[in-house]
Amino acid sequence: MLEVVRLFIHQHALLEQGAPVWVAVSGGVDSMVLLTVLHQLGHPVQAVHIDHGLRGADSAADRALVVAYCAELGIPLHVEEVDVGVEVERSNSSVQMAARSLRYRVFHRLVHQGPERLAMAHHADDAMETTLMNLMQGMGTRGWQGIPVRSGPFIRPLLTSTRADIIEAARILRVPWREDASNSDLAYLRARVRKELVPLMEDLRPGVRTVMYRNVELARELDLLAKQRINELVAHLRPDAEGVLRITFDTLRASLAPRVLLHTLLEGRGYHPDRIADMVRVMEQGKVGARFPGEGVEVLADREAFLIVPFQQALGEWTIHDPFRPPTGMPLDMRSVHASDIDANAGPDVVWLDIDRLVLPLVVRPWRAGDRLLPAGMNGSKLISDVLIDAKVPRHLKDRTMVLCDAERILWCCGIRASGMARASANTQRVLRVDRTID
Repeated sequence: MLEVVRLFIHQHALLEQGAPVWVAVSGGVDSMVLLTVLHQLGHPVQAVHIDHGLRGADSAADRALVVAYCAELGIPLHVEEVDVGVEVERSNSSVQMAARSLRYRVFHRLVHQGPERLAMAHHADDAMETTLMNLMQGMGTRGWQGIPVRSGPFIRPLLTSTRADIIEAARILRVPWREDASNSDLAYLRARVRKELVPLMEDLRPGVRTVMYRNVELARELDLLAKQRINELVAHLRPDAEGVLRITFDTLRASLAPRVLLHTLLEGRGYHPDRIADMVRVMEQGKVGARFPGEGVEVLADREAFLIVPFQQALGEWTIHDPFRPPTGMPLDMRSVHASDIDANAGPDVVWLDIDRLVLPLVVRPWRAGDRLLPAGMNGSKLISDVLIDAKVPRHLKDRTMVLCDAERILWCCGIRASGMARASANTQRVLRVDRTID
């Protein structure tokens, strides 16, 4: 076992030789063996035990075992108690998800303090079970490899070892452990996969575990190749000043696997493979304007490209009863100036209004479908949507466009075009200068 883990760590560059590392230790056979192996390989290890307090006396016994074993080996141990019940109420999540969230919160804090790596005891059987669960839930290509070898600071040196290997290592290395009864609770999907699905697969095809182990390893290697190719294709891509990433349809087609490329770019954003497939169909059909909301971002189909746009806070609306005392937080600045200060070359982010022609209150709000503006120099009105098209405003910025209105009409499509109504001139007695301050 020692040599297998050492080679796996080297192959995947998980740790430098002799590098310090945290080890998450529950008291179960997997984590206790991992702690022992890394210790014997010469890594300065520090153990962390999370006491969830969910299993009464069993939780206390797990903790006592870890404390005693770390003391025996001379390994520093950090024990932390978490309140899963409070987290369930706060997050409205399941007990399992709440416990996981709390664990990772502690883990992130510890690796920030150092050492910078934390080892977890997931093994080949865990990866196989996760692959099956991912396939059932439609997790896409990344789901085929089950559990990643590394995710950020978290490493998994036992992923090439089976549970049988680990139990045998525990016997040889004389490692104590405790069994968690919840691992066999069929109320949980993973337990049913482990206790019912995998044995059924073994019955239908003897040796299927070995086949699945190989498939998971193959998926892992294919993922590495895919990453390399994708990195080559998108090496030149950079988000713009607004954080928008633009990927052309030509780049997607050149990849020969546009779904894989999109899935990789959008990993962790909540996009189901079916939604990725919908995006590819939109690309093939040339549909402009399609929108795909995710977690923290939205994908917009533009002309010959997808825009990956970060979500922004909803736009506000402000009512201004006194233009000389505008409300705070509004994306416009207002102040009284002399008519001689009017600068026709000030640019689109400034408008000059005749205060005496305004019908209060003024309102600053997002534009709406059907909004019309009477542009300066034109006889008729024009839809704001057409004004935005004429100005070639990017699709993802159209929804962020604000208008300034008085009680009767739209005075300004902010930063784009002003109305001829209430516009100040050299003869205006009281001039209101309005500047756009936020894009």
